Amino acid sequence: MGRDAEKTVVGAIEAALARAGVRRGASILIGLSGGADSVALTCALLELRERLGPRVAAAHLNHRIRGDESDRDEAFVRAMCARLGVELIVERAEGLDAAISSANLEERAREVRRDFLGRVADRIGADFLALGHHRDDQAETVLMRLMRGAGAAGMAAMAERGPGRLIRPMLSISRADIRGYLDARAIAFVEDSTNSSRDILRNRIRAELLPMLEREYAPGLGGRLVEVAAEMRSLDDLVAAIAARELDAARRRGGALDVSGFSGVNRAVQAVAIRLFLSERMGSLRKISRAHIEAVRQLILEGGPSDSLDLPGGWRAEREYNFFRLVHSRAGSKTGAAGFSVAIAAHGITVVEAAGFKFEASTNPAAAGAAADASMPDSLLSSSLVAMFDAAEIADAGLVARNFMKGDRMHPMGMRGTRKVHDVFVDRKWPRARRERFPVVTVGGEIAWLPGLARADCALVTKATETVLRVEAREIAA
Repeated sequence: MGRDAEKTVVGAIEAALARAGVRRGASILIGLSGGADSVALTCALLELRERLGPRVAAAHLNHRIRGDESDRDEAFVRAMCARLGVELIVERAEGLDAAISSANLEERAREVRRDFLGRVADRIGADFLALGHHRDDQAETVLMRLMRGAGAAGMAAMAERGPGRLIRPMLSISRADIRGYLDARAIAFVEDSTNSSRDILRNRIRAELLPMLEREYAPGLGGRLVEVAAEMRSLDDLVAAIAARELDAARRRGGALDVSGFSGVNRAVQAVAIRLFLSERMGSLRKISRAHIEAVRQLILEGGPSDSLDLPGGWRAEREYNFFRLVHSRAGSKTGAAGFSVAIAAHGITVVEAAGFKFEASTNPAAAGAAADASMPDSLLSSSLVAMFDAAEIADAGLVARNFMKGDRMHPMGMRGTRKVHDVFVDRKWPRARRERFPVVTVGGEIAWLPGLARADCALVTKATETVLRVEAREIAA
């Protein structure tokens, strides 16, 4: 059995590296805990150096949450790498040991380790980051996620390749074969005492639930769970590719999505598109459940013209007419954006960063068509984002772009009386999240122009105009 395990482990890892696109001479960083799995992965990769020539390094994080045992693991890993001639980077976590009783300690420890491995991989320029997850880990993960009500993405569990440079070359290898490989090579490793704790759900699934199910109800269940994961991953990849195309077609400037056609998209694609968008904006989906995804889907499909939904981590999903966006509380979307007031230069480009706009101005002698340009229908001005001003009328005050303020009113061109700027926004279905930083252009305190929305009866070009100030507004891509 030992020789068979040796061939199985090394051969399976070599095949996995080929599938992952690991080329000869690639730099691989191993997350080395000192346990059986990561030790076997390290030794197997070293055996493959002659044929594949990988440059192997290891990284070990001492969480310091198991006292002397954590220090023992570190000492073991240091001695092992020194003996094998493997470059090793070690770091000791700070602050975790003070939260041993915390219910989310396990998740926090994973996050700290993930961050550490990523930083080390960046520092040494690793092409790949290899972890020691194996076939039994995959089966346990699928069963655990099934119990929690996971969908196709969750049931796909761990990928052999990705995200990013992450690889799991032992995902097709069983725990028994890994132990057989280590026994045949007489390779030592350390045991994590927490792996036997029944307080951890995964341990109970591994030691109690899965063996019981295989023994009394479904022999070979572990293997079938792994097959389910592979099938779900293929399906999820297909749907994700379709969802990505839908997402790209819906993207608009400022990070918003045009969801006017969302109801015509297949429901499964809808959910995956939302998941992709949230992951892209949030950085991960670790705190997002299927219930959150469904709530966002309902917000997009059935929400009113100005509805929102709070999500974990200080994020908020907002539906504004046909636009959907995800904002963080730090962005100040509904708590009030910082005010701004920027003078628009009469020549050249003025960038108003707080508004996400830039203005390009030029001053020229009045031409025969200037008056006609100035009196163009407001709809044309809206599409062109261009406004003409009588330069003499604004010579003293100049043009100023400031933030929208509650109670703002303007005198729209060709209309009697004044109108609330808020009503202009509503009529044009301008998202509320964008109103707070919209650039309201004024002359001496009087609103003269809402770029792309409306022109006021202020400093208009007439037949008596001698010099025209032409201003073009452009939204800066996010």
